[in-house]
Amino acid sequence: MTTIKMNKYIFSVDIEKTKEYYKTHSLCNCVCCRNYYAQIKEQLPKLDAFLREFGIDISRPDEIGSIEMEDYIDYLSADYTACGKVETFDKYEIEIHDNLLLSIIVNDGFSSPNEQTGDYFTISVTGIRLPWVLDEPFPKPTKPKSVNKLKQFFIRYMK
Repeated sequence: MTTIKMNKYIFSVDIEKTKEYYKTHSLCNCVCCRNYYAQIKEQLPKLDAFLREFGIDISRPDEIGSIEMEDYIDYLSADYTACGKVETFDKYEIEIHDNLLLSIIVNDGFSSPNEQTGDYFTISVTGIRLPWVLDEPFPKPTKPKSVNKLKQFFIRYMK
């Protein structure tokens, strides 16, 4: 186990087990997820470096919640699994400035769909907005009224 300290968080992480997990877990094949996988590493290098400290592959999240806007995709939450434990929690989120202001929410025992057994915690990233880069039609944008309801749901869901 490796100890990682960030702000007042203290993590005990099995980096090799986390790397193995990311080599084998399945991915969603929807267009919004494929758009995310295609560009996330290059678009947000600071987030990529942050997640790599835990052994996490940024281009293989467990779960993504997204909304199609007029000309971009608003990724409300991207959830990642790290094998290990959160030894000490901070009362604040971790913020990363990486072309966007991103919030990192750490959850111990969060039930985001994953294929992990044993001790793990979830790192959820909010605030990601990405352009459409796939060579296929952009999905129909979500109606504004629906966007507000969906964002409210995710705000409650992430607390």
